[in-house]
Amino acid sequence: MKSIIKSSGFLALAILASGFISPQSASAKTDTKQALDQLKTNAENSEFNRKQYQDNLDIVNKNVAQAEKAIEELEKMKKQLIYNTKNVDKNKKALAAMEHQIALLKAKEQMKMAKEDKQIDEVQKYLAKLQANRQKRQDNLTAYDKMVDQAKTEEKNWDTQVQQMSQLETELANKQSQAQNEKSKWVAKRKDYEVEATKWTAKARESNSTYNKYKKLSDE
Repeated sequence: MKSIIKSSGFLALAILASGFISPQSASAKTDTKQALDQLKTNAENSEFNRKQYQDNLDIVNKNVAQAEKAIEELEKMKKQLIYNTKNVDKNKKALAAMEHQIALLKAKEQMKMAKEDKQIDEVQKYLAKLQANRQKRQDNLTAYDKMVDQAKTEEKNWDTQVQQMSQLETELANKQSQAQNEKSKWVAKRKDYEVEATKWTAKARESNSTYNKYKKLSDE
């Protein structure tokens, strides 16, 4: 608006100048000076408007260049998006195939796991059996230890008894020796008693015979 107003003033001044310039006019010098001042002002206004429009043009050109660059970038992004979309479909198919393979692998693993769980159960049962057998073995070992202790105790008792029997055997031997000595004494005495008994037996017979004989005579 500023440049348009200044341009209109320049045109009006030009029309006035062409209509009133005359060598016979008393105010010719004054009008000329005013006209020159107006022309100078118009020139300055025109230069100002030119510079302003040039600055605006430069800004617009930069904006246009940036817009074109943005359009190019957007076009690249659009192409990249289309390419990525195609790749997404391709990748989705690949992922679907991968999911299928993973499902198959999971099924195999689950089958193996079920088989191994069964084996674990069997192993646990076998382990429980082994543990029970081990406990039984331990009980047997404890019982054997007790038997060994008892045997050792009995051995000690037997050793004590053997020692006692040895002492008893010594005592018996001593007593036997004493008894043998007593026997020898009594055997020696028996011989004496046998001689005396034989002797006295004969005497008793003789005495009895003599007595009977005289008694019979006495009774007659």
